[in-house]
Amino acid sequence: MPEWFFRGGIAMWPLLVCSIAGLAIILERTWALQRRRIISPELAAAIERRPVTPEQTETVRVLSESDTTVLGRLVQAMFAHASLPKTENVEAMQALARQIVGRMERGLTTLSLIAELGPLLGLLGTVIGMVQLFEDVAKKGLGEPAMISRGIYEALTATMTGLSIAIPALIAYMYLRRRIEVLVLELERHTNELLTRLYRNP
Repeated sequence: MPEWFFRGGIAMWPLLVCSIAGLAIILERTWALQRRRIISPELAAAIERRPVTPEQTETVRVLSESDTTVLGRLVQAMFAHASLPKTENVEAMQALARQIVGRMERGLTTLSLIAELGPLLGLLGTVIGMVQLFEDVAKKGLGEPAMISRGIYEALTATMTGLSIAIPALIAYMYLRRRIEVLVLELERHTNELLTRLYRNP
């Protein structure tokens, strides 16, 4: 560990935990939310292909059987409920979609918490450092400017670290939220198109 880390005081340890957890969540979610893992280009193209024919719908069904993406699971579920009335199929799809979106958002609450906790933990470290500094001044007086400067430096280190963790975490959180919104909208467009096709050509 670098020397400045230890000078930041006890608050540096929870900040270290926050930084590791935040980095892990960002890397894992960035990998998991790759478009090719959510929406298969081949399956999406088959759903959007024109003209709409029963044969083309059957091609979509066959493609979905070997598709492990989120879109593939939604299409499989849609065909599994194809014998039901459209309203019941839609309800089943909505229930599955809520579960899928919940999995896509996994870890984002923790990332948001890290973005909020970082500055607070940094401020806590600064307050603790300033309390210790004033305690030293009360004991030794103001005769050592170097001691005062060093105390302020150590106190502000925690705040700097907290902000350095919180800002990237907040940026990553907003990016991942937006990415999920875009992917969910595209999933909705494809599933709505397939629902229309299924109940237009039973």
